[in-house]
Amino acid sequence: MNKQNKRHRRIRKFKDGTNFPGQHFMHRGLAKRLVEMAKIKPEDLVLDIGAGTGALTLPLADKAGKVLAIENDPVLAEKLQRKVAEKHNVTVIQQSILDMRLPRRPFCVVSSIPYSITTPILRKLLDQPGPAFQWAVLVVEKGAAKRFTAVPVTDPRIMTWRMWFHIERGRTIPPQHFSPPPDVESSVLTVRRRHEPGVSLRHRARFAALAAYCLKDPERPMDEALKGVFTPRQIKRLVKQLKIDRYAPIYSLSERQWEFVFHTMRQYVEPYRWPK
Repeated sequence: MNKQNKRHRRIRKFKDGTNFPGQHFMHRGLAKRLVEMAKIKPEDLVLDIGAGTGALTLPLADKAGKVLAIENDPVLAEKLQRKVAEKHNVTVIQQSILDMRLPRRPFCVVSSIPYSITTPILRKLLDQPGPAFQWAVLVVEKGAAKRFTAVPVTDPRIMTWRMWFHIERGRTIPPQHFSPPPDVESSVLTVRRRHEPGVSLRHRARFAALAAYCLKDPERPMDEALKGVFTPRQIKRLVKQLKIDRYAPIYSLSERQWEFVFHTMRQYVEPYRWPK
């Protein structure tokens, strides 16, 4: 085996040596449909998080330019390495995705991610939305998919994600599409970067602070939620421009309205009043 093949097939050791509980392996038919849905291009770098036995890794390797198969379980990672021995565009990485440094070049994710760490994985991908991460087609627990796509949005972190990404829930996947079947239904979750976000990426931390301040009690009326940032006169004018009742709960704001609130704050509110 030459050095290049060794490099493409390396397995990196992870830090804590623990396995993720509740492993449920996707059937090949579902994996094939998921890859077709993703519309992988030959130049794509794709991450398969929680690669397991390679149900997604192998069909991804036939479509993508490069696949990083990330599997925390050392036994599964070793088996997967042997399985993809002839796939020179696949790198098996034995490591927790939460400890891994994400690629700097543009990449996407096609994965049935470990349900026990679904939210931490999305935080890793979306909390610091640099230009490298492009889109994802994921299989997640249905309840989590509903939470991430709920309307109206009451979670400030999810509201912040939506400033830069479209997050949509797709088809429901019954338990029998996995071995062993999980106790819950699953869903397809798609994440795609907005081509023209209403808030510049350089203002991400500032917007996140505003969302956290206003949504700390999502049921609060608009005028109470905005108090402390905007003056009473500014609030009166703002709700008029938003065409919304000042007593409506702050969670009723749409994404476009949040953009308007943010830009109004930056333009008319003294910086010392901005949420930190």
